[in-house]
Amino acid sequence: MAELEATIQITGLPPHRGLVIHVCLFAVENSNAPPPYNGDPPPEAVTDSDQVVNQVDLERELTNTTYEHEFALERRPGHYYVQLRVILFRVQNGKTFAQAEQFFFGRRSLHLSAESNDYVTFPVAWPSQSLSELHVYGKVSPQNRRPWWRFW
Repeated sequence: MAELEATIQITGLPPHRGLVIHVCLFAVENSNAPPPYNGDPPPEAVTDSDQVVNQVDLERELTNTTYEHEFALERRPGHYYVQLRVILFRVQNGKTFAQAEQFFFGRRSLHLSAESNDYVTFPVAWPSQSLSELHVYGKVSPQNRRPWWRFW
């Protein structure tokens, strides 16, 4: 197995209540292979993904504009393109929003080998759009759970 040791560095974060980060790897045949899906893979194309961060506290707002996280993953040796899928939890006017963003590193593939452990940094500049400028895909509302005895 080969190990990917890396740091995710996010800058430009707005006030938030936490984030979740998935690292998605897309295996390709060699270093000359183009980015899969032209660098914009659909959700169903993600078959190799690890959640490396899950730090959410909806009761506490964080004002740090930068975030840094180190992680390590093991994979078979080979060439991979990397995508970060990040969900940032934000509150505006008493409503909680989950802003989902994808960052595909498609300039070149990453070579993982058992012989060398290169350290990689994934720099991310958070989009500066306000929540009102973002597309809304849907709404999730808490549901009251029925008492268990109503099911019998």
